[in-house]
Amino acid sequence: MLKTLSLLFAVILLASCAPNSEPQPQVLEGRIFGTFFEVSVGVQHEFNPEEIEAGVMDVLNEIDRQMSTYRQDSVLVAVNKTPVGEPVAVPDELFYVLALGYDIAEVSSGAYDYTVGGLVNLWGFGPEASITKTPSETELQQRLHEVGYQNVVLDAENKTVTRLTDVFIDLSGIAKGYAVDEVSDYLHSMGLSNHLVNIGGDLMAQGKRSENRAWRIGIEAPNDTRQVVRHILPLRDVAMLGSGDYRNYFEHEGVRYSHTISPITGRPIAHKLAAVNVLGDNAAEADAFATVLLVLGEELGLAFANQYDIGALFIYRDGEDFNSVMSERFEREHAESMEVPTLN
Repeated sequence: MLKTLSLLFAVILLASCAPNSEPQPQVLEGRIFGTFFEVSVGVQHEFNPEEIEAGVMDVLNEIDRQMSTYRQDSVLVAVNKTPVGEPVAVPDELFYVLALGYDIAEVSSGAYDYTVGGLVNLWGFGPEASITKTPSETELQQRLHEVGYQNVVLDAENKTVTRLTDVFIDLSGIAKGYAVDEVSDYLHSMGLSNHLVNIGGDLMAQGKRSENRAWRIGIEAPNDTRQVVRHILPLRDVAMLGSGDYRNYFEHEGVRYSHTISPITGRPIAHKLAAVNVLGDNAAEADAFATVLLVLGEELGLAFANQYDIGALFIYRDGEDFNSVMSERFEREHAESMEVPTLN
């Protein structure tokens, strides 16, 4: 599996307000990458559920085979084990994700960096053993010195990857988004243009749930223990990816340490931003940008989103409560349709 993390960002597929007699989308579901997946197909379509479920699983299992850091037989594990300086030929899909991640690392000045895997392991959130105390400063500086996407060379002509130093490449911040894209593309290829793909809370909404009803998504407040819907958003022909620090962490001597590690400081993030949700056409790209914004925090993240015209909704801590702020693109494209649920 790609990663065994707790659900970082949760969305809730909301049933429409239609009468119970109205046909409902058919839902295919299962487990992959250490989390759940759900594929909802609009009522406009007739299809063979067994055939589509098998096709979806083929797509997901192939991505897992290529990009997992938990499977010892994965292509990425083989890359990480190859001696430094030796090129490794990789499949087109893995090369695409590595190249996209490299580009986002460049534009974000390293706020997203898939060589952060060594630090993730050091803090107990990767495939290495969990920890019971915080790393020493010596261990931290050693791992931080090893981080750097510039130490990965991608040869587009030959589709090879070369590690210049012993970096640990971890694609958990982008591969799930890529999987959402690939499942959506598969459904389109099967003529199922109205669908909602949900892999561990990362979404792609295409078309409508029925002729007259949109897919409606509930965005949770960042609560550690219970689901509380903060916003309701109709989605069509767009991906929504999220990252948050509130459901996967450990505590040591009264301090809570987030699973999100800053490639810049080498430490878990420590600011008021609790969750960020990014909307865009490409789920893999949105996945990585959600990590960028969470690493940067509410102020720098908002500035970055506005600079690069990213649709993003930030939920940040304000004392004992939470507040939200939208990027300019999010406000322009989604603010008018977003609802705030009434609490009874």
